[in-house]
Amino acid sequence: MKMKKLFPVIALLMGLTTLGGCTNSDQKIIFTPLWNQYSNADKATINETLTYDVTFEKSESTFINYDLAYKDGIYTTNLVGVLENGELVYTYSTKLSIVAQFTLDGKTTEPLTDTVTSTTKFKAANFGFQPISSSKEIISHSPVGTSATELDGCYNYWHYKIETTYLNNAENGECVLTRYTYAEDGTALDPIVDKNEFEIDQEKFSYLDNEQLLAAMRCVQDGTTSTKVNVYSPFVDAVQKVSVSFAADASNEFSLNGETKTITYRPASIVLDEQNPGATQTAWYAKYEEVTGVNKNRNVLLYLETPFSYNLGVMKYTLKTTSYTE
Repeated sequence: MKMKKLFPVIALLMGLTTLGGCTNSDQKIIFTPLWNQYSNADKATINETLTYDVTFEKSESTFINYDLAYKDGIYTTNLVGVLENGELVYTYSTKLSIVAQFTLDGKTTEPLTDTVTSTTKFKAANFGFQPISSSKEIISHSPVGTSATELDGCYNYWHYKIETTYLNNAENGECVLTRYTYAEDGTALDPIVDKNEFEIDQEKFSYLDNEQLLAAMRCVQDGTTSTKVNVYSPFVDAVQKVSVSFAADASNEFSLNGETKTITYRPASIVLDEQNPGATQTAWYAKYEEVTGVNKNRNVLLYLETPFSYNLGVMKYTLKTTSYTE
């Protein structure tokens, strides 16, 4: 049985989409390593850690009959660039941890911890951030989209691992999707494994691994208004096209590293380029701002909104701390 037939929408996934770059969406992206202090230094190594507070805003118009709450949400990213045999290789790691609780007819579940972790390796900007490999593990008490009759019927428990390897300069890839299954008493059963191979057409659009999304979008140059890019989704076993559009610059106050300051940002909207595209993600990226030769805000992701399916609400990520070791 194909894994994709078993998979429901997991609300905590941070990106089943990706980006593009240049005003003509029929062209490949030209990335600039804007996360560096000196943006033209493509050979520069980096070790950056970003930490976000994660909150949930419940929809007032949802049709479910139970209450859903999240607390203690933390999202951490680590971007490391090192020279391997004279070539720059990036490793981008993320971890989302948040506590969910469901309430039905006055009864509330024990705190349930959800986690999503990922690691991606990819080449430098002059290679178009060509992916090398990625892995992702998801542990989620995913809310159901219908009315529940019992407390444990408010959610489904899912444990997945996704491992992708790219071959022949990312002309094709191999993906192993593993679903871990358990008996009612918690005993581990044999996992269900789905292996797929896929081809990548890079003739017209750039290709990125799904887990590069939030990092790669920082490196789209100013002046870009909209673009498209291809990504592979293991849950539908297909390469999908994603549209990204950038709105006019805006500014807002952010409490960053204990200091409140106003930062100018570029809003981006990310959505599948399909007949039924689903919800749109909204991301705010610090605008490139050079001071005495240094890009002081490094185009960091300042804020992200990820809508839940079934109109349950929105998960919000707000940057709180940055750390660099270079």
